[in-house]
Amino acid sequence: MPLTRLSVLYKAWPLIFANATVPLAGVADTFVLGLSGDKADLGGVALGGALLSVFYWSFYFLRMGTTGLTAQADGAGDIAEAQRTLLRATVIGAVLGLLILLIRDLIALGGFAILQGTPEVETQGEAYMLARIWGLPAILAAFALSGWLIGLGRNTETMVIYAVFSAVNIGLDFWFVLGFGMGPAGVGAATAIAEWAALVFALALVWRTLRQQGGWASNVLDRDRLLDLPALRQLFDVNFNLMIRTWTLVIGFTWFANAGARQGTAALAGNHVLLQIITLWAFVLDAFAFVAETEAGRAYGRKSREALRRAMRMTGEPMFAAGAVFAVLTLLFGDEALSLVIQDEEALAAAITYLPWCAVVPFLGAGAWLLDGVFIGTTSGKILRNAGVAAVLIYLIADFFLAPAFANHGVWAAFLIFYIARGACLGLAYPALERRLQPAPTASETDAKPSA
Repeated sequence: MPLTRLSVLYKAWPLIFANATVPLAGVADTFVLGLSGDKADLGGVALGGALLSVFYWSFYFLRMGTTGLTAQADGAGDIAEAQRTLLRATVIGAVLGLLILLIRDLIALGGFAILQGTPEVETQGEAYMLARIWGLPAILAAFALSGWLIGLGRNTETMVIYAVFSAVNIGLDFWFVLGFGMGPAGVGAATAIAEWAALVFALALVWRTLRQQGGWASNVLDRDRLLDLPALRQLFDVNFNLMIRTWTLVIGFTWFANAGARQGTAALAGNHVLLQIITLWAFVLDAFAFVAETEAGRAYGRKSREALRRAMRMTGEPMFAAGAVFAVLTLLFGDEALSLVIQDEEALAAAITYLPWCAVVPFLGAGAWLLDGVFIGTTSGKILRNAGVAAVLIYLIADFFLAPAFANHGVWAAFLIFYIARGACLGLAYPALERRLQPAPTASETDAKPSA
């Protein structure tokens, strides 16, 4: 059946809930530190989180690549290859996580030698990072497992994984920070434990899905097929390009955090809190991008240009509408929300001053997030890589000129240019994607199709 607006909403609602729970955990981090600490604690978590994001989000390709390859195999009716994708990605994720865990002290030493913050901020940031990094092997393996479930359209199962992570994280935040006074280290430990809890639930849900598929398909565990060189080469090519693309985003967000640090501790703390609001809206809107990944991947597996166009339109319409609503809500109620989570007066004043910049991101960023989903689902890694490199270069040039001239307002203006550049670069590449698929059916062939 053709994709409809109603079916998109049905597929998206579990992911909206799931994605919203993740930044809510970040909001809880900020809330407990705002109540028990000061701007140095908030700034430390901002810098420590920026450093960790280099490793967490550098390997987010495990989720994206797994979703795209799984959706394409599912669209082509190849259950066995979808299951092999699961095995390959999960092993890669677990091994990468363990390797990084072994060099955690070197990461902390090198990272805080580069990032710019006061000694007190860097001390708190290191405590947070060294506690949280113990969850890295779990979250990287969970990336692969959740990516596989999303690729199959198993969005309710994905919701459960994210909900478990957030519930455990938020509960332990209050216990460790407000109960035991552990500060940023307690926030990091809470997140690490939550990541292991999420992995346990992800494994259980994947196993249940495999049983519903009738167990492992024929020859899935065959060594020669599992280590098939063309399949491994495709997995490597897709993931390598996605990793470079993700690095460009990590560079952008790390640069934003460091640019705020150059404006002072209050600006750094205020920017960090506003970034949690952006992250909340981005995760919610990403639910539609995840549906776009699955549907674009299936369309690509069927080599159908018409199905790809319909996937873009059906997922894009609610995404832009929701982005506009979130922008208005942020402008109307942002001041009150910030007053609830920030006790430090200087940090609160900074956050309120720059709130209007934050408010427009959900709408301006919707195009970038939607096209991300389309190109991820079609495993167009080279396009994503090239667009990411171009966008971050545009952002760095904008920040170079705007930040010195307009201080933190310039930092935010350049950050918005980053979102616009991401969407524009991918939009320019979209016609090339369509040319790789079959032509759309003629009008007479589509007259009988139901409308949404």
